[in-house]
Amino acid sequence: MSVTPGAAPAVDPGYEITSDAWSGTAPVAGRFAQDVRPWLTQEFTVAERTARPAPAEPWDWRHPDVGWGLVAREPDGATRDDLVAMTDLPADIRRLVAARSGRVFRYRPAGGYAQWTLVDYAGDAQPFLPAAPAGADAGELPAFLLIYGSPEQVPWRVQYILNPVRHVGRLDLTGTALTRYVDALLGEWRDSAAQWSRPVVWAVDHRMGEITTLMRDVVAEPLSGDLSADAELTPTFVDGRSVPATVAALTAALTTARPAVVVTTSHGQTGPLADPARLRADLGKLVDHDHAPLDPETLLRSWQPDGAIWFAQACCSAGADSPSAYAGLFDGDLARTFDGVAALGALTSPLPRALLGAKKPLRAFIGHVEPTFNWTLSFPPNAQPLTAQLREALYARLFLGKPVGYAMEPYYRPIGALLQGYQLAEKEFQTAFGAKAKPSLDLLVYSRVTAHDRASTVILGDPTVAIPLPPATRAEPAQARNSSQSG
Repeated sequence: MSVTPGAAPAVDPGYEITSDAWSGTAPVAGRFAQDVRPWLTQEFTVAERTARPAPAEPWDWRHPDVGWGLVAREPDGATRDDLVAMTDLPADIRRLVAARSGRVFRYRPAGGYAQWTLVDYAGDAQPFLPAAPAGADAGELPAFLLIYGSPEQVPWRVQYILNPVRHVGRLDLTGTALTRYVDALLGEWRDSAAQWSRPVVWAVDHRMGEITTLMRDVVAEPLSGDLSADAELTPTFVDGRSVPATVAALTAALTTARPAVVVTTSHGQTGPLADPARLRADLGKLVDHDHAPLDPETLLRSWQPDGAIWFAQACCSAGADSPSAYAGLFDGDLARTFDGVAALGALTSPLPRALLGAKKPLRAFIGHVEPTFNWTLSFPPNAQPLTAQLREALYARLFLGKPVGYAMEPYYRPIGALLQGYQLAEKEFQTAFGAKAKPSLDLLVYSRVTAHDRASTVILGDPTVAIPLPPATRAEPAQARNSSQSG
């Protein structure tokens, strides 16, 4: 029976099918069944083609090949049995771990490899953070990790090291605030009235040649464009270029829209340096058009987060570290500000703590430890915006219902390449002289600052939380591909 080139072979009961099977005495051959339609109605799975189970989806934290775990500080003098039983941790954390059958890892500040390993006492394992296999079994490091504790207990640098290789969040709450968050997390915010289709974007633009204009142009406006082009969304854009982006305007937008996603760009409060108590109370609060900080207690009297996810592009919106990663890099006001903030010690800022511990808690807060610079938002030689991965994270992944930890993965992806570039620039600088050394010195500083800026963009809250999609199955957003490919 001949087959016309380019045409599909006929499914004909008269057509002999040969195979590479061997019966023991001869090759195995046969013919098609008289009616193949019943076979076609059977479910077709990957296992039929591979004889292996389908691989886990990388965002499916419940799958044993992905997993969820907790990271907490190891207290001094604790026994192995106490650590396995988690007697040092709050009851709310213990019930969260039990409900999720999570694996518990300890940060050992006095350990010789404290910056590179975590200890799993129940599994008798000490996985190497940059290259441990993912999974929920002993000797593995789950893909989703929740750090419990303040940055004084588990330093920010642990989160920085994990960000490029795992999906990581942090919960720095105690007492009633912790109970509220864990209750909402385990209940999956089942009574949330936050609206997936009504995101809010708020962008301050002082139009004075400073960074608020750049943040509006490369973060807020492009993302607002992605959202506006999606026929299923009705976003609110409080655009500081056309209207005053005040605290009152943001509050009105939140109370009216009840958004499931909030994106803000503004300065973050880093003063007064001469009053440490006030600085601590106001650190990282979003600064509006009139240079007034957003007070979380006042906001929460008008609006409850109710399961929203908030991204805040603002200095210290997530917290501060001590010493500053930029100590010695700058002079003038920058140096004085970094030193003054670092004097507070490592901490989580008050805005995310208030929102995550609210009566109706926030799902997650994404913000910065220390500042972001114009350098890291736009590449100086050609002014190319460097926010394509952020748009992919917030629109193409978060709005498709993916967990916030997985959604942020594209943003952390360039860290390895930036650090590799740092090493190359360092070698070039060491072998160059005079004016020839200047370009490599510039790239040496640039790659290190930009890598740190990405790694120190942190998630506060559990990394598995996701915005629920509408009941109807939703197709990929029309702009998702474009947002991940454009600047």
